[in-house]
Amino acid sequence: MAPVSPVFVGRQAETGRLHALARQAAGGHGVAVLVEGEPGIGKTSLLDRVAADCADLGMRLLTGAAEDLEQQLPFSAIANCLGIGAATSDPELARVSGLLRGEQAFTQSLAAVNHDFVITEAVLDLFDEWFAQGPVALLLDDAQWADTQSLVVAHRLGRGIEQEPMLLVVATRSAPRAGAVDALERSLVARGGHVIELAPLPPDEVEALAHDLLHADAGPRLSRLLGTAGGNPMYVTELLAELAEEGALAGRDGRMELVWDTDERAEGWVPPPLAEVILHRLGFLPPAVRDALQTAAVFGRTVELTELSQVLGRPVAELADVAASAVEAGILTDTGTRLEFRQPLIREALAARVPPSARAALHRRAAQALDAEGAGVERIAEHVMAGEGVDDRTTQWLIGVADPLTARAPELAVELLQRALPGAPRRQAARLRLQLIRALLWRGAHAEAERLARDAVATGDDPACDGELRWLLAQTCYRRGHLRESLEVIEQALAEPGLSETERGRFHGFAAVCLFFLTRFDEARAAARRAVRAGEATGDARCIGIGDFALAMTLAMDGDLEQALVVNDRAFASLTEGVQPDLQVDPYTLRGMCLLELDRLAEAERALSAAIAANRESGGAYLPIAHTLRARLLFLDGRWDDALVEIEAAAELPDLLGSEVRLRGMADLIAVHRGTTVDPPAGTGASYPHHFSRWARALCVESQQGPAAAFELLAPAWEKAHGLEPRRLVYRVCADLARLAVAAGDRDRAGALARDVDALLAGRAHPSLAATAKLCHGLAGDDAELLLAAAADYREAGWPLYEGNAYENAAEALARQDHPARARRALDKALELYGALEATADTARAEARLRAAGVRRGVRGPRKRPKHGWEALTATEQRVVALVASGLSNPDIAAQMFLSRRTVQSHVSSILGKLELNSRVELAVQAAERSTVQAG
Repeated sequence: MAPVSPVFVGRQAETGRLHALARQAAGGHGVAVLVEGEPGIGKTSLLDRVAADCADLGMRLLTGAAEDLEQQLPFSAIANCLGIGAATSDPELARVSGLLRGEQAFTQSLAAVNHDFVITEAVLDLFDEWFAQGPVALLLDDAQWADTQSLVVAHRLGRGIEQEPMLLVVATRSAPRAGAVDALERSLVARGGHVIELAPLPPDEVEALAHDLLHADAGPRLSRLLGTAGGNPMYVTELLAELAEEGALAGRDGRMELVWDTDERAEGWVPPPLAEVILHRLGFLPPAVRDALQTAAVFGRTVELTELSQVLGRPVAELADVAASAVEAGILTDTGTRLEFRQPLIREALAARVPPSARAALHRRAAQALDAEGAGVERIAEHVMAGEGVDDRTTQWLIGVADPLTARAPELAVELLQRALPGAPRRQAARLRLQLIRALLWRGAHAEAERLARDAVATGDDPACDGELRWLLAQTCYRRGHLRESLEVIEQALAEPGLSETERGRFHGFAAVCLFFLTRFDEARAAARRAVRAGEATGDARCIGIGDFALAMTLAMDGDLEQALVVNDRAFASLTEGVQPDLQVDPYTLRGMCLLELDRLAEAERALSAAIAANRESGGAYLPIAHTLRARLLFLDGRWDDALVEIEAAAELPDLLGSEVRLRGMADLIAVHRGTTVDPPAGTGASYPHHFSRWARALCVESQQGPAAAFELLAPAWEKAHGLEPRRLVYRVCADLARLAVAAGDRDRAGALARDVDALLAGRAHPSLAATAKLCHGLAGDDAELLLAAAADYREAGWPLYEGNAYENAAEALARQDHPARARRALDKALELYGALEATADTARAEARLRAAGVRRGVRGPRKRPKHGWEALTATEQRVVALVASGLSNPDIAAQMFLSRRTVQSHVSSILGKLELNSRVELAVQAAERSTVQAG
């Protein structure tokens, strides 16, 4: 009889549940589902049903499977789903495809983790664009073999999925599987995701499956035999196929029954394990078909006929006939875009028939054939890795492709370089070692890279590589946070006579950066100027750029912000080809910081938006700092809700430079001003991680223990300010410090504080600093006019909280000086500013102070903004709503509003929460309806 073709029966509950979830996602309320079960239980067949449902619903359908041979290839599983391959020409996929190929990776990103971040963000941008066009379904099969980066993408898609028109289905074996898959399951479930465990088919569904396969009911003996398959549909299917090929099935009394030569054989036969059943059945294939399929199975789940043709030396047309026979036999399936094995178990069974030595030979032959055809380096590397040993030809190939391979697949690159190094000739070994150090550094294995680099420098096998080796060694020390050791390496390199002048200039620039972060500012300035001179002498723009950047940083620390901007802009002009990641510089963020400190807030916001965009494009280490500075700007100019959104957007970014404590401290400050209490650091003798946290806690202590205790807690933030956070950047605490000193009855300390702030002015006054000096002097001298002048300066700076503080202090001074009407007007102004900020703690304090002085507020301030409904939306959120309603995606909104995509996503989440909506689709509909009503 003919071979049995696979069919799908049963699973009504599972298919019904998934169909309902697909309709929900298509309607705009996205959902994630994890499907799990043993091999052969029907996960792939269920996904096929889901795919058909999604297609019927008009969803953009993205399907693919992870492959066990590609677990070391970053983003391979998600690339399979997106349809990205060597010949990808879809313009929508061009950016992601280029990033996956590692294009310009070393010129844009510092390390693999940064490049992975860039790719992840690019993929998420792509999905955001698609969400704006319609519903999307992403179905990933065999996730137990997925690479870590693809699982991270799935995790990120799962965050906030309920807002988007998306169905995410991930199918995986129950066990064994990587811990990252378990982590993904926990993440998806925590956010409302569903888990569908495929149990064995019940007996009645096994009978139904047998009926559909055989076109007849199973007889009693055959039914008993099928009962031993454990309800596994693939086992049932393969078992029936083998019995059919053995001639063991025949029709009896209208049923299909088990027949053998003798009844004894039928009664005594026990089915072998599933893998053996598959192997035995495959033995019935014609030898030409079986041999080709065995070779294809060695190479992975996807069957590339061109690749197979090159390895086997057989025409593609002949192999196309083989593939057609395999599809008919249910071994391969044609997805419409590619051929692949229908079930991983079938591929594993076929590959297992190839002896290890023959398998290695096939991989070597495939690597050579693919190299001759100019295939992707990662695909060739997979075959090289699966082969045995590394010969001279492979070593030469590896030397030539080490950089692109490192960018595309760092784990593979490191393993192959380590395998090739021991047997390589001396000159080749020196080059391989250099490439291995770079690959380890890229992968983030800094300690191992440093050890290898020190050994290489000590050995000195290739003088031509000495400068590059020492640069990499200095980099490894720097990235481990060992700045003094990095400086030692730089000094040793500069003492070597073989360095070129260009190399010397770059080492001087690198030394300047190290010295700056060690707060040795004078030495940093000298090294920066040497780098600039070397660059000017040799015409090397990178030397000039890094030197000017380091010089600008020292000027900023000195408080000469205008000149720092000039020098930083000069660094920009020198680095016309972009900032190389190994230079450890970020003139974008430095420009934003200088403008912020100069109270040029509108310019600073644009500069910081550019800094965020630039760092996001490169996965730059300064990205959290740029977000932190933008959050600080939003705090200062009174957009506190937006500041909290910015803090949330930055909270989960890779944080190499310690921004998290600043972000948390800023969130604490806003919370305290709005009436929430924050706790002191946990643990005996625990210190405050940042002066923002100390500041927030001091404001709590003021209400609990009085101003004297609060002053003593906050004072070290000012008295011990030094290094990279000098008084020039910490003076914002002085307004509260001076107020607390006076409230505690110590005007002398307020006067000392005023003199300290005067010392910062030094002819470089700008509104907020001048205002702070006036406020401190006004508090120390009980000078109401000076306090009112401080309020005017704070208004010019655009700092509403501080303007309110100045009016509050002025009101109290005016009340003491018997000017109740003026005091009331000043109080009303303070309360109006506090009300707009929802600074309830400041409102309560101001009213209590003035009530004690005999002054009560005059006209009530504006009504407090509600927590829910359209009135609860901030101005920024209202703009986001309008752009969502117009059909723009998050990346488009981000571009228009000079925000990051993460920040826009956080705004959308906040908007949905305030409006009690579930998705962007609902938001767009309600916004349109509201506009219609308002227009009418």
